Amino acid sequence: MSLSIDAASARIVRELKSSEETISNALVAASALLHSAALADHDISDVPEVKVQSVLLHLNKMIHGLIEARGEARRVHGQLLDIGQAMGATETPYCPPKTAVIAEQRAA
Repeated sequence: MSLSIDAASARIVRELKSSEETISNALVAASALLHSAALADHDISDVPEVKVQSVLLHLNKMIHGLIEARGEARRVHGQLLDIGQAMGATETPYCPPKTAVIAEQRAA
């Protein structure tokens, strides 16, 4: 079964947007978890410090991985947009605001 350019474009735009939103939501959730774990460590004195430190380090790695995944998704987005334009895809591309992309590039 083959897709037309229009059908492929529509599917890719929809799935790309969904993927980017999922990564963003995961980053928010993981950050909230890190915040809660840090508050619990601060407020509850009976928690073993070594175990809490290990948890915080693993949460940090998880968040770092999500930030990396977000950057990769943005790169994929740009590459797919280039391919779509070269192929003459008629689907209106979904792109995050340029200010958000510029701010992320500066932060990197």
